[in-house]
Amino acid sequence: MSSISAALTQTSQEFSQALAAKSKTGDNMDKEDFLMLLVTQFQYQDPLNPMEDQEFVAQMAQFSSLEQLMNLNTSMEGLTSATENQQMVNATSYIGKQVSVSGNTIGKVTAADGTTSISTFRYAFGDDVREGVLSVMDSNGNTVYTEALGGKTAGTTFEFKWNGLNDKGLSAADGTYTVSLAAYNSAGEAVLSDQVVDATVTSVVKTDNTVFIGLDGGQTMELANVRQVSQLTQSPSAQDQNSGNQSKDNPSKDNQTQAPKQTLTTQTSEETAAQSDEAATQSEESGNT
Repeated sequence: MSSISAALTQTSQEFSQALAAKSKTGDNMDKEDFLMLLVTQFQYQDPLNPMEDQEFVAQMAQFSSLEQLMNLNTSMEGLTSATENQQMVNATSYIGKQVSVSGNTIGKVTAADGTTSISTFRYAFGDDVREGVLSVMDSNGNTVYTEALGGKTAGTTFEFKWNGLNDKGLSAADGTYTVSLAAYNSAGEAVLSDQVVDATVTSVVKTDNTVFIGLDGGQTMELANVRQVSQLTQSPSAQDQNSGNQSKDNPSKDNQTQAPKQTLTTQTSEETAAQSDEAATQSEESGNT
């Protein structure tokens, strides 16, 4: 009996060591660990009290179910990864288009020619607002601009186009900013709002199994939060400019049409005198008649 006890003790120690090794690496037990446990159990089973057939079959069925579940989990992980990659590929079609994204992060970018581009922020309240405050905060949480809100009607969409200046009238630095709304109804209760940002997509990135779109303001927002995608349209001034350039490069048919050539008839003095004598003769004959 002492040999059996020693074998069981050795089995317990080996299995404990295997679990400790798994714990150090941060891994969970897999099907190989369960298989090792089952084989070890066969190896050190009590010969005077061997495992019954029903118990053996039950453990094998459990092991088979475990293996199928783990294979299914692996397949689902592969399917999830493929779906995320497909989402990223599909999102590239958004580049260069105008999108409306749920959120309150806007961006300010100054071009080389000095023109400033700022994302448009739109919001709608779920209840009538008596008063409120709109704040623009930088990436560090510091408030750079505040604006008092008057009465607002529920369900109406309002647009906020920041001019890029802080409360002192100075130009704020380029970067991403957060728009915050604090609004209250006539009873003094806080009113929730629906918020979206309008911007142009410039890139698509994937971080931590999540697909993000990069916007022209420098901010990144989740692809899942996109509400609307639309094609950019040229302003009337740009269209007129393009039309003018086209006319300059390709003149119209009217400008290309040449005036008909004029044909000048020249008569000599002898021909002119002969015509005059003929006319005088005809006139004399008419008088005699």
